[in-house]
Amino acid sequence: MLDVRARAWLPGPRVAGIIYTHQLTIVLLDDSGALADADALLTRARQLGWVETSDYAGWAAPCPGWEAQLAGDHLLVRQLDGAAWYDGTLPATDAWRAAAREAGQLYHFTAATGDVDSIGEQIAAGRALAVVSTLN
Repeated sequence: MLDVRARAWLPGPRVAGIIYTHQLTIVLLDDSGALADADALLTRARQLGWVETSDYAGWAAPCPGWEAQLAGDHLLVRQLDGAAWYDGTLPATDAWRAAAREAGQLYHFTAATGDVDSIGEQIAAGRALAVVSTLN
């Protein structure tokens, strides 16, 4: 079980974002011990439709199959195959909730390990990953 945390982020008045942080990098080696994947979490995210934040056209609209539900402080995000990407708490402000309801979608961001501030810097630099879900 990974310790993934979600933090509500309101980068604009009508843009409800979520930054996911994790403190673990999963590195995969091949049978010879050579590096096969430097960050399996980010590789899996790319396979599920996440794109670099530098490719705005690639993530500006909801990704088919990505859906989110928010009930109180509980957030459930389902990925393309229906499995849960995130199922946990998301404390959010009234302004964030209003933006999410009005837009009907959520912007999800993650990056290599780091805290919210360093991931925010990676988002701005185009080195983070993003995907947009519909909000049901």
